[in-house]
Amino acid sequence: MTGIRYTTLIAATVAALALLQPAPAQAGTELSQRLCRGDQIGVIRDTPLVIVNGQPVSFGYQDRTFIGPGIPLQDGDVVRVRAAGSIKIDSWPWGPSYSPAGHPTERTRTVWGGISAPSYGLYGFFNSTGSAFPVGADSGCVVYRGPRTWLWLAQNDDRTVDNSGRWDLTVRIWTF
Repeated sequence: MTGIRYTTLIAATVAALALLQPAPAQAGTELSQRLCRGDQIGVIRDTPLVIVNGQPVSFGYQDRTFIGPGIPLQDGDVVRVRAAGSIKIDSWPWGPSYSPAGHPTERTRTVWGGISAPSYGLYGFFNSTGSAFPVGADSGCVVYRGPRTWLWLAQNDDRTVDNSGRWDLTVRIWTF
């Protein structure tokens, strides 16, 4: 092989390898946010989940013995959770019921993540980072930053044993 052909082959290989390099996470996250804000279909099909009687559910939990619904989240993924329904918070017949938006004026610290969120409302918690966010009826577009994790979705109520009812949730993920 002559020097010119060899140099051309090396230049072509370097150019091809440059094209194969993954785009920075920032570019994928920006695209994911645009798609989320435009309410476009996510990369991962909508995953339906149900919170029954105030008991939390997980999205993306996996171990050697159990694979839950959804997929583990990666750094830069964008998550949107939507919810509807009603959960009654006590066993008395006249006791109040709440939508995922929770109490309109009361706020309480969440059990996981320790954020101030509407009492009896829905919130999300990223297991690996310990960060939480209010969900309500629509979380909006939440960017996850951190190591691979799963999402915990819970009612902001420290006593769910007397709750009844259900919230129907949909989790949508954009990951590029």
